[in-house]
Amino acid sequence: MSTDLFRDTHPELARIGIKIKNIDERYRPLMRTGISIDEMIYVARRLYPLLKGSKKILDLGCGNGLITVLLHKMLGSELNAIDDWSKVSKEELMRNIQTDDAKIKLSDFKESLGLPYSDSSFDAVYSVMFLWNLGKEIRRKVAIEVKRVLKDNGKFIIVDTFVIRSKLKREIEDLFDLAWYGEENAFSFFMWSKNK
Repeated sequence: MSTDLFRDTHPELARIGIKIKNIDERYRPLMRTGISIDEMIYVARRLYPLLKGSKKILDLGCGNGLITVLLHKMLGSELNAIDDWSKVSKEELMRNIQTDDAKIKLSDFKESLGLPYSDSSFDAVYSVMFLWNLGKEIRRKVAIEVKRVLKDNGKFIIVDTFVIRSKLKREIEDLFDLAWYGEENAFSFFMWSKNK
């Protein structure tokens, strides 16, 4: 079947009333995440109810930015996105954000410097298929930084592979309270709450 059939109307996006032209050409999947465009749309749809009501949100390790753009369109919240830009072009994502009329602020992630945000900046931070690419010590450091930038009772949502779910839990359960956990379509969904 020709991909031209879905050039301007992706069936999963049509279900939620969002139109993104040339999605397959502009938002190429990353090997780092290993998930397809359909899976990114699925993840954005699953994150929506978990993030609903959050006014200021950070996408940690945004990759190609498709999930960030979709969530901005669904939530209308202020979204910030950060990545190390080693696997995706920040300039290309900025063009896509402008083309899709999304309001997203981009930042540079340098693991040695922590997150470039003030304390208690965000209502929610989410990360999709990013943390498993980091070593244990770096994951721990990032989790500590996430706790710092979250407001009291802020949410830290992690979507990742089943393979590291028990590692993630062990590595950060002393920093956050587990509010919800679910498994669907080979993804683990953790929703943590910032503890005092």
